[in-house]
Amino acid sequence: MHGRMADPELRRDMRTKLGRQVRAKTDQLATKLAAYRFKGPLAQAIREFKLQRVHFQVLATLLQCHLRSDTASMEGRNVLAAVTYDSFEMLSSMDLLREDSPLRASGLVLMEDDEEAVDDILEARFRISEDALFAFRDEVEGLVVEDQGKVKRAGYANNRDYLLDLRILHNLFKHRSERIFQQDRWDRVHSGSGQHSGSSLSRRIEAYWRKIARRLQDSPEASSFSALRFFREQNLNDSEAIIVVHLLFKELYEGNAYADAVDLLRLVSSSEDDLIRNRQLIGEGSKLMRLEILQIESMLEGRELTGEVYLSNWVVNYLFGASPGDKDINRDEQLDWHFYLKNLEDTRSFFKDLETN
Repeated sequence: MHGRMADPELRRDMRTKLGRQVRAKTDQLATKLAAYRFKGPLAQAIREFKLQRVHFQVLATLLQCHLRSDTASMEGRNVLAAVTYDSFEMLSSMDLLREDSPLRASGLVLMEDDEEAVDDILEARFRISEDALFAFRDEVEGLVVEDQGKVKRAGYANNRDYLLDLRILHNLFKHRSERIFQQDRWDRVHSGSGQHSGSSLSRRIEAYWRKIARRLQDSPEASSFSALRFFREQNLNDSEAIIVVHLLFKELYEGNAYADAVDLLRLVSSSEDDLIRNRQLIGEGSKLMRLEILQIESMLEGRELTGEVYLSNWVVNYLFGASPGDKDINRDEQLDWHFYLKNLEDTRSFFKDLETN
């Protein structure tokens, strides 16, 4: 229907009629959305950003566009035309689509990232975000039972249970990174902070950190979890911990212990500005390198971001429950052991030396 309205040959009376039909359907859907008692992530966004009926009108318009149109995005002028009655009201409603608006700040509505920056809200194209689509789908299918803050969580049974929860949290970091730092968009000619495109996932990450903290509080044996003990003893912050978790499970699930240094920085960054600040996480003077938690093989000397990173053996063993006193045998010790075995005459000499030492 929006496509027919965009037809320049459409008669004015037909355009007006179609406009009324679109607005009626949109108003009906917006009314249903505004009256619905959301229980999951959408409920949190509604409370945090104080969404009003007009915001649901915009969401309804973009949702219909996504479900019924060949293209998932609409020009700003068409979005506003669907929720206003005249040109004056349209101009006064442009704030609905600005970057700091509740819909954009919450990550529910995204502006298409074209090659050139579009400053005019009316010409820019907007679409409903994937997070919003998934949230609507889960609500409709009944997959969300109640507000996450009201869910009573059981404590962790053991270290493995705790690590698996960290892996789920880590996957949220991965999804955010893939959304913000698209590989083919680094050479765009305008600045793109990316913070709004990942804002919804950032909120989910923060909520998941809180959930993990609550579960740890309900875990009587938490102090015995080797992974938790490792993070506390090394005094790692959240970003450093996620880097360690990523490398740990990459090796476990893929059989590959290496990750590009720059990929690790993107993993824990919520925007391009954040990416620049996070360079300090991986480098010669960083905590992860200073404590020998990470090892790096740089392609260029002194250029850590060109290298591949992997966990030290002792870290992997520690996280999976080995004794913290179990250290790797260094090269000199391996060589001494080799010469000792080579010169060993018989087992009697071995056991005699063992008793002596």
